Amino acid sequence: MAQLIVGLDIGTSAVRAAEVDVSSMPPALITYGQVGLPPGSIVEGEIADQSAVTEAVKRLWAGGQFSRATVIVGIAGLRAITREIDLPFVPDDEVDSAVRFQSEEVIPFPPDKTILSSQVLADYTSPEGNKMRRVLVAAAHADLVDGVVAAIESAGINIEGVDLISSALVRALSDGNSTEQPEAIVSVGAGLTVVVVHQQGRPQFVRTIGSGGNATTATIAAALDLPLSDAEALKRRLGDPTPQVQAGERSAQPAMLELVGEIRNSIQYFASLPGRLPVSRVLVTGGGSYLHGFLPMLEAQLHLPVSAASPLARMDISKVGLSAEQLAQVGAVLSAPIGLALPEVNPAVKKFNLIPPEVAKRTKIKQIQGRTLAVAGAVLVLLLGFGVFKYFQVRNAQNNVNTLNSEIATINAEIPKYDLVVAASNAYNAGLQRRASVLNSAVDWPSALGNLIAITPKNIEVQSFAGTTGNAPTGGAASTTPATATGASNAVIGTVSTSLTGPGPGLTSPSQWIQAIAGDTPKLFVSPVPSSVVTNPGGSVSFPSSISITPLASLAKNASLQ
Repeated sequence: MAQLIVGLDIGTSAVRAAEVDVSSMPPALITYGQVGLPPGSIVEGEIADQSAVTEAVKRLWAGGQFSRATVIVGIAGLRAITREIDLPFVPDDEVDSAVRFQSEEVIPFPPDKTILSSQVLADYTSPEGNKMRRVLVAAAHADLVDGVVAAIESAGINIEGVDLISSALVRALSDGNSTEQPEAIVSVGAGLTVVVVHQQGRPQFVRTIGSGGNATTATIAAALDLPLSDAEALKRRLGDPTPQVQAGERSAQPAMLELVGEIRNSIQYFASLPGRLPVSRVLVTGGGSYLHGFLPMLEAQLHLPVSAASPLARMDISKVGLSAEQLAQVGAVLSAPIGLALPEVNPAVKKFNLIPPEVAKRTKIKQIQGRTLAVAGAVLVLLLGFGVFKYFQVRNAQNNVNTLNSEIATINAEIPKYDLVVAASNAYNAGLQRRASVLNSAVDWPSALGNLIAITPKNIEVQSFAGTTGNAPTGGAASTTPATATGASNAVIGTVSTSLTGPGPGLTSPSQWIQAIAGDTPKLFVSPVPSSVVTNPGGSVSFPSSISITPLASLAKNASLQ
């Protein structure tokens, strides 16, 4: 998802803003804009005419296409400075407190009027063996910050961060090169010139010079007795071969030389600091860098490579559709607002934030309120959508009910036609039940007798036979227990009474008879009950026996009846 950040730069001559998608790689410029300021609105980086700045910011947002009304604003001036401080090692969450305790020695502002922010540059061990931290401290006078905050909030814009223009320039123009040699960035504005020396994207030295392109304009106006507006127009034509322009170019030389001298002195001062490597090159940006002859003059004074720089060279600018000519016109003036929107090159390094605590709290509350309203709006939309959905769902259900009622009425009208079918079906089912009852309780006598003959021992003769259908046992041994799944059953559907004769003596023949009945497969007969045994004159024995017939011998088991 896109992460859009808006950087706002309040310069001497104009307010400029750039919206950047920092989630893409490379970062993408979404939109930008600038609105001019009346002369005297900003003096040495501080707001002198709040109403003029507020009106310019309102016009900027009204005419632009910015998606956010929350910005990171940059500050510069003689009361916005950086200093390096060496501290005994303290944890990250204690650095700000340690810096505030020690900053009174190096920050020239009253403690109660100073807003501080810090970045850890490096950890090292001192010659005495103590673990130390080198910290870059950003400090701004509260009056400077309060003036900027008041002007922006009066325009209806929220502030989520206050950063130094010098740090923004490094983020916008530094390519994070691998060389360890420092690089200088010079931003020439209308009223201020910022010189920042960085090493691999980490600021090492910052100086703000209270002079810029306006000084050259004033010099031309005084020399040629022109209004400032005419002198500004003539300054933009320097290099033309007309007499008036050439006269203006000659009159501009002292102001240009003075500014170049200040820049040279700043870079030389940095080079004189102990432990510093020499500056490898100088990148120049800002509206004042367009001044004809300025870059060659600076290169001649510094004896270093000097080149114009634009933040657009390393950005995706496809969404703004700039031509090559437009790129050349706006690139230099967008360095500060683009840099304010960009994150630090090293994710472990936090950006400076000189926003007053009470302003940060207000912004946080507004953000929470905005999110709350957004969530409430989303919930309301969902509820409305759900209500509409339920309305149509109820209407659809009612239509379905009406359709069903119509179908039921049609079916009810047809019911009498099916009464005879229902009655016939009931009669048929009742007949099946009666048939099943008869078949289950009736003995399949041919099958039963055939099985009885088959299991009767050969040496035993059946003298008489009587079969009875019903579940009343004879002799009291049978029961009406239901049949088991295996077919071994004690249920009774009939009885067979026999009189048998077999070899004696004693109980030999009855025992064979009982064993034969017990070994019957399937179990058509159970519970043979012998009565008294009589010994005949020839040595044989006679005995009666009653046998229970199980449901396995019923007509229901006859396959031909299925």
